[in-house]
Amino acid sequence: MPVPQWNVIAAIVFGLFVLYVLSRILYQPLKAGFKIMLHLLLGGGVIALYNIIGASWNLTVGLNVISAFLVGIMGIPGLLMLIGLKYILG
Repeated sequence: MPVPQWNVIAAIVFGLFVLYVLSRILYQPLKAGFKIMLHLLLGGGVIALYNIIGASWNLTVGLNVISAFLVGIMGIPGLLMLIGLKYILG
């Protein structure tokens, strides 16, 4: 019967503990990052859809990261605000 190697067992237990601690520490920032990416994608999709539909009437809004995030967070009121700002500022 082989003798258990306590150094290997201790290293495995310590590695699992470090993995658990790191996962607990990094969970919240990753969750926030995924939420921001979701808002960016949805906002960009709404602006792209508006640009496709409004292209025949010459109604378009610039698509960039800030406008996509704004529309992703605010929704339709954010899109209406961008449309209003475009026509107020020229």
